[in-house]
Amino acid sequence: METLETIKKRESIRGYENKEIEKEKLDIILEMSNKAPNAGPFQITVIQDRDILKELNDITKNFMLNSGNEFFEKRASTPGYEPLYGAPCLIIFSAPEEGFGQINCACSATTMILAATDLNLGTCYVVSPIIALSADNDITSKLNISDGFTPVCGVLVGYPNGEGFPVERPQIDNINYI
Repeated sequence: METLETIKKRESIRGYENKEIEKEKLDIILEMSNKAPNAGPFQITVIQDRDILKELNDITKNFMLNSGNEFFEKRASTPGYEPLYGAPCLIIFSAPEEGFGQINCACSATTMILAATDLNLGTCYVVSPIIALSADNDITSKLNISDGFTPVCGVLVGYPNGEGFPVERPQIDNINYI
């Protein structure tokens, strides 16, 4: 697949098959994520343990329901809604709070998402589980995130099942020519 075709094909997947990702494909997307531009350290945590995914899903949903954020509360109240969308894998990007950690993580996540799309895997860039992690130290301690590193963003990865929670993406008018 050509790069521009991959970028055009990429979309946020919000429903996954109950199917593990082949090790070879996971290895490729992890390798490609480390090819992204960066300006310092970051850590990638791959979560495939179903019990931890369920626990993180439940913590995230509870957080959303009680957040006081109208969007989060409405989304989490939707019948059948699960914040991790049944994905068999969540990849968390963490970095030190100082420096360019958020930028490094976003670049790495984007490169991973494009590599996954090229391999016909579905992805969804997520932040709600990351926000929930900051409120629950018990689950965070299970993730072996390096001392001094903070979760920044996450990417769900798996095979799309064609279902889920579609989101209308508005046309973006954000280009300014000088």
